[in-house]
Amino acid sequence: MGNEIFAKANELKAYFADIRQQLHRHPEVGGKENHTAGLIRQELEKCGIEIVPISVPTGVVGLLHGKKAGSSQVTALRADIDALPIVEKTGLPYASQQPGVMHACGHDGHTAMLLGAAKLLSTMTDQFSGTVKFIFQPGEETLSGAKDMVEAGVLENPSVDSIAAVHSWPYLPVGVLGTWKGPYYASGDSFSVKIIGGSGHGAYPHKSNDCLLTAAQIVVALQNITSRQLNAIDNTVLSVCTFHGGTAFNIIPESVEFGGTVRCHSSAIRQSMPDRMEKIIKNMAEAFGCKYEFAYHFAVPGVTNDPATVDLLAAAAEQTAGKEFVAALPEPVMGSEDFGMYSEKVASSAILRLGVGTPENAKIALHNERFDFNDDAIPYGIALFTQYVLNKNSL
Repeated sequence: MGNEIFAKANELKAYFADIRQQLHRHPEVGGKENHTAGLIRQELEKCGIEIVPISVPTGVVGLLHGKKAGSSQVTALRADIDALPIVEKTGLPYASQQPGVMHACGHDGHTAMLLGAAKLLSTMTDQFSGTVKFIFQPGEETLSGAKDMVEAGVLENPSVDSIAAVHSWPYLPVGVLGTWKGPYYASGDSFSVKIIGGSGHGAYPHKSNDCLLTAAQIVVALQNITSRQLNAIDNTVLSVCTFHGGTAFNIIPESVEFGGTVRCHSSAIRQSMPDRMEKIIKNMAEAFGCKYEFAYHFAVPGVTNDPATVDLLAAAAEQTAGKEFVAALPEPVMGSEDFGMYSEKVASSAILRLGVGTPENAKIALHNERFDFNDDAIPYGIALFTQYVLNKNSL
């Protein structure tokens, strides 16, 4: 199975599986990935890869220059490196040694695969032209890391022509590349609302303006945006996820606060959501004699996969592993990925899924306390990135 590149990647499996398990043993949440960033720098330096100074303390960027005559294009590859605030329950010998923190989303595997590709490509610089930029990004789970990296200039000096990434996916067999062209991840925004009424006795609601009842009515009314104001084929989700108010069973509170998230595949709909929401909040608050405070935070844009970049990644997967290791994903998702901060700036971009599933772990979802990245997927990721660069930077 596989070609020469896959064979070379497989030879690196044990080494980078060990790296992956080291990262799993020492997980760090966004903005605190000091040990992780140090290990990444150490591994890149071993390969002779130039490390570019950046202002993001736990972000790492490496440059590798091809020696083959031809294109001067800059191809970026990205891995996220942060963990989640979850208590691990895998029982693995390399389980997290950091209480309350674990790699439950496969970022340890993403990091190991990109380091492996960097090592393999560093031995093959005579086979490609241009430059490869390795981006190891902190803070993906907080949906702020990519923004920090972009603002720090990681897409410049040299300017990136294309960027690609993969994300582990337990719903595909090990090594299978899941592809999707066009809008895939939704944008991810948040909102908060405060309804201010008048405190009073629960036995005499007519003597106060009931902010709790008002807020409850607003929560229900907001769902009319997605069900009645928007076309049903335009994927949009508005979820109220927090609701706080009151101190006792017989006291009508003075104020109530609630908040949640909005996810969209359409940029135009995304931009319209604050106004749509505020009209409902404002009018209903006034109807119930209450005041309101409303804040909407645009966090990350959606991710639209460039078809040409998807085709190049799929071709690389077919070359290295075989046609049976490429599969079209069944549908886009309403989850968000801050990779959108890169794809918003770089048209030639794509983030695809890489299968880590087996019959034994297929039901363990990402962000689960028992999730563990499957080390058998490591050579597939290394080979995919390597072949993609060799093909793309030889065009």
